[in-house]
Amino acid sequence: MRRTIAGATAALLLLTVVGCGSGSKDAEAAADTQQTQSKPDKSENQTTVGKALTVKMQSGATAEVTVLKVSTAKKGKGEFAEKPANGQFVVIDVQVKVTGKEFAVNPLYVQYQAADNKVFDSGDGNAMTAGFEPVLESGDVPKGQTSRGFVVFDTPAGKGKQVQLTDELGSPIAYWAL
Repeated sequence: MRRTIAGATAALLLLTVVGCGSGSKDAEAAADTQQTQSKPDKSENQTTVGKALTVKMQSGATAEVTVLKVSTAKKGKGEFAEKPANGQFVVIDVQVKVTGKEFAVNPLYVQYQAADNKVFDSGDGNAMTAGFEPVLESGDVPKGQTSRGFVVFDTPAGKGKQVQLTDELGSPIAYWAL
């Protein structure tokens, strides 16, 4: 009986170790894919900064989203702001006007694509400590309401390629060329 339990325990341990190893490689491959998304086809939902795009989330919720302005800064604001780890802060002013049912607004749905196609999230580098306000708040916004705020990125110095908006599952659904 002890041999059976010991054998079963060893088999379970082996499966756990093998399973953990393959999962991390899959996660790394997914992260690499996300970090090098390319420019969309002309048929996709794209425009330029200052213009609105109508977007639809996986949930079916719709909104008119506008990247109002994109600016850069060499340092953050406030006494706790750290300097950019990657070269500059990119500050994006985003407005979301909800046109359909309740719309989930989240700054993590906004991404910045650099000139080399690398995609940055607002959690990269020192973006979260940059101190630019008002921030785009996360939350469900009711139909007819508007949410507006800044999303900040810590990126290499220089002009980027585009701002992209993803749905709740992380798939890009709209693009603003820079």
